[in-house]
Amino acid sequence: MASLREEQVARRAGILVWFQSLVILLLLIWISEDYNNNQYFQGWASQYLGGFAFLLNGSGAAFYAGIMVSILVFRTLPNTLAERARRRRQQALGQKLRREEPVLVSPET
Repeated sequence: MASLREEQVARRAGILVWFQSLVILLLLIWISEDYNNNQYFQGWASQYLGGFAFLLNGSGAAFYAGIMVSILVFRTLPNTLAERARRRRQQALGQKLRREEPVLVSPET
């Protein structure tokens, strides 16, 4: 029973992490839109952020989105490939069991 609760807690924590990541991405998009449309924000960023101001024009949001997509793909891709391989093995075993060798029967026997 304890392992079931641990799995549920882990699943909920994973969902919460993805939700927080999505909120962070939306905030980054919002900040980049504000940066692109606000001269004063651009001036403040160039004065106080220096070389990192280029991240506010959408590059930071695109980089973060790319990281999120790559994590999602590389966490789900191995599971998907393992599931496909398992299905193929089961199908191959099922076909071997169903396959019967033909028996030649001659009319003389």
